[in-house]
Amino acid sequence: MPIKSYLFPGTKSALIKFKLAIYLWLIIIILALVAVAPLNHLVRANLSHLYLGQPAFIPFELHLIEIFIAHQDFFQPYLYLLLILFSLTAIIFIFLDAALFGRMITSERKITFSDFLADGSRYFWSFFLSTLLYLPIFILFFLLSRFLAFPLNIWAGKSVTEWPVIISSNLKLLLFILLWTASKLIFDLIRIIIIKDQKTVLLALRQAWFFLSKHFFSLWGLYLLVGLIFVLISIIFLFIGRLISAEHLFGLVLMIILAQAYIVFRLFIRMVFIGFENRYYEKNRI
Repeated sequence: MPIKSYLFPGTKSALIKFKLAIYLWLIIIILALVAVAPLNHLVRANLSHLYLGQPAFIPFELHLIEIFIAHQDFFQPYLYLLLILFSLTAIIFIFLDAALFGRMITSERKITFSDFLADGSRYFWSFFLSTLLYLPIFILFFLLSRFLAFPLNIWAGKSVTEWPVIISSNLKLLLFILLWTASKLIFDLIRIIIIKDQKTVLLALRQAWFFLSKHFFSLWGLYLLVGLIFVLISIIFLFIGRLISAEHLFGLVLMIILAQAYIVFRLFIRMVFIGFENRYYEKNRI
């Protein structure tokens, strides 16, 4: 059974190397204090009359994007600062991805911070190039989703009630999510091959293509299953968060703890993804 053969070992690997999630969580906290907190202060200080409190567990960066789009004139003087900030953040997260994949794929069980940083340095440029390679792949899947959604747009446009519009919108969102997960799966596999087989980015892409030509749907099915589990547990976190009132200090502390626990959970699920993808590739490669 795929679950027994791949998901269980992948989860076990993530549990054994859970320390990686703690490393990443601490680094994210530091980054938030250094970069996100001052940016949040800037938004609150200048747009406080428009700033709606961030819903529980909604990523802060998504909130910022909405605000930037709606108030481009205000943020224009800070454009270069924001571009530098986002560029540095992207570079740091590529480094962290390289470190995470490197430690997850290695057979060593002992996890040290020095080895974590060493893997980030060792695979940084390969992961940077793979990110540049991923951009046209993502664009291709995005255009494919728009093409496949075209009949839904026609159907919604001819509707005389709101139900076809609602149904088509949800179907288009589902279609985009499915194709986005497919592109992410390709991206992950390329990075696994880079580390596991010590391939260059282009050779890793070629090998990933041949591998997925035989195993795409079975591996993608496992990917979607883990994604569904992640969504269901996220809903539980969200439900618990809605039950907590942040009006009092105790509730606020509980909310902060729960939010940080959710961040660690997201990092752990990311490790589970890498763990079972690596296991699947290891067992089925030629």
